[in-house]
Amino acid sequence: MNRNRLLLLAGAVGAAVVIAVVLIVVVANNGSSGPSSPSTPGTSTAATPSKSLAGIPQHGDALGNPSAPATLVVYEDPQCPFCRRWNAETLPTVLRDFVRTGRIALVYRGVVIIGPNSVQGLRAIYAAANQNKLWNVVDALYAHQGAENSGWITNGVILNAAREAGANGKAIIAQMGSPAVTAALTRTAKQAAADQVPGTPTFVLERPPALSQPVSPTGLDPASFVAALTTALEQ
Repeated sequence: MNRNRLLLLAGAVGAAVVIAVVLIVVVANNGSSGPSSPSTPGTSTAATPSKSLAGIPQHGDALGNPSAPATLVVYEDPQCPFCRRWNAETLPTVLRDFVRTGRIALVYRGVVIIGPNSVQGLRAIYAAANQNKLWNVVDALYAHQGAENSGWITNGVILNAAREAGANGKAIIAQMGSPAVTAALTRTAKQAAADQVPGTPTFVLERPPALSQPVSPTGLDPASFVAALTTALEQ
């Protein structure tokens, strides 16, 4: 993997650290639009939404057939450039060859890796889940992604991303501070600790009744990722 940002400490200490960071940052940034970076790409012109999501059913944070025999859990941070790369270059192939064919479903889990501004994006993403537009908003935010910790995730960017994703931006802004969104962030942080997530993007394959297993590609390009995912599915 190209990036290995530290997310967790070992065991229970790691879980406590992650949850504490999420909750502290949530309180500090709730409702804040943040500064805008003049060098932020994509904020001055409309982004082109990906067509690869079209027609695939969504429910909350899940994408694809809920009866699929396996689920690929994707841990991401909206500020992570490697997450953006995976979404732009590799996700369309995964959707075409694995999700549309019913082999797997996807679940999004957003975690704070890079900094406080990530929480603003994650709150918008989880608020979009109420409209079953989570994956579309994730895609649109990546199209606007700016420099890490530059404060590029503003309410204005969120509204633009929502419009491009076909979502109700005003409703997303209104729901970002809701208890349900806060609970989703806390729940995801706990699961990240349980899955021992080392950084983003991280991929975990769930195929009950078998134990969950990491999917660790040698690269984020489509060929490397498909090879790793295929191997995990065949085990």
